[in-house]
Amino acid sequence: MGSQAREYWKLIALAILIAMAAACAGGASAQAPGGAKNEAPPSIAVEFLDLEQRFCGDRVAYDRLNRLLERARAGIATKESYSTEEAITVLKSIDALLKEEGFSFKDNLLLCTGLRTGKIDCDNYSALYTAIAETVKVPVIPVYAPNHSFVRFYFEDGSYVNWEPVKGQSLPDSYYKKTLGIAERSLQKGVYLKGLSRREFVGVEYNNIGAHLMTQKKFADAASCFNMAVRLYPAFSSAYHNRGTALYATGKLDAARDDLLKAADLDPRRPETQNTLGDIFFDLKQYDKAVDRYKASIALDPRNDMPYHSIGLVMKTLGRNEEAKQWLGKAEQVKRGR
Repeated sequence: MGSQAREYWKLIALAILIAMAAACAGGASAQAPGGAKNEAPPSIAVEFLDLEQRFCGDRVAYDRLNRLLERARAGIATKESYSTEEAITVLKSIDALLKEEGFSFKDNLLLCTGLRTGKIDCDNYSALYTAIAETVKVPVIPVYAPNHSFVRFYFEDGSYVNWEPVKGQSLPDSYYKKTLGIAERSLQKGVYLKGLSRREFVGVEYNNIGAHLMTQKKFADAASCFNMAVRLYPAFSSAYHNRGTALYATGKLDAARDDLLKAADLDPRRPETQNTLGDIFFDLKQYDKAVDRYKASIALDPRNDMPYHSIGLVMKTLGRNEEAKQWLGKAEQVKRGR
């Protein structure tokens, strides 16, 4: 088994020992809302649901997870070591089980919502695959890519196969590098396409909770979640971007700028980061830096009209009215052409 997979399973074993110690002390390893004992094993999905209790405060998600894991335990055959074909067979079995249980893809931030509705996003899929893998003891761990996650089956020699839960098929690293435009710098810094430890995957969950709070305009609460996300997953560019955006929404320009600069360093190909940095520099009256960031955003995503419009506003602020007219006109063209 590869070192990343070994580290992940060591963390799982530690979590089980901690849970057992709590049970020996008279507590339960995982509690559903209301103090009822939760019969699910101490899986990553239970940890996610525990973190989400304030949003889904009943047993529905826990109960559906329990049923899913019981079916996995009863129906998925495993062994000590695997060939590539045998690993794919296990992954296909998990895919088939999730489909039989009525799960399908839809953008969604919270696992508890996905378990209640059956509509799950890539992070929810990866959490359920990982929870099933923990239950049946197969070396599958989550992997993060730009705004996306998938899972990876590790072999004893450290090699692996990727599995794309949304598509239900194996895809090579090159697919993600090309289709998601991952920068080489991001790979070198360990931002993307490395197997996540349990700690790092919990960081992804905190990021999702923070993003959910952002949709409710609870920016201070969201920033607290993003604090946890970057503490648990220090190379998590999305969490820095999101925390910077939350801080910007609360008027903390300097802190927001610092977070977004960190996000841009970790992932230089996220156009939203460059655009928000442009907004911050605009508000700070650092107009040359603002224009540079807006142009960087345009280079990464020329179909977004917002940075064109913002450059027009900068030019208008500077009294360069003819240039302002040109940029604002370009923004309208881009907007109509989308």
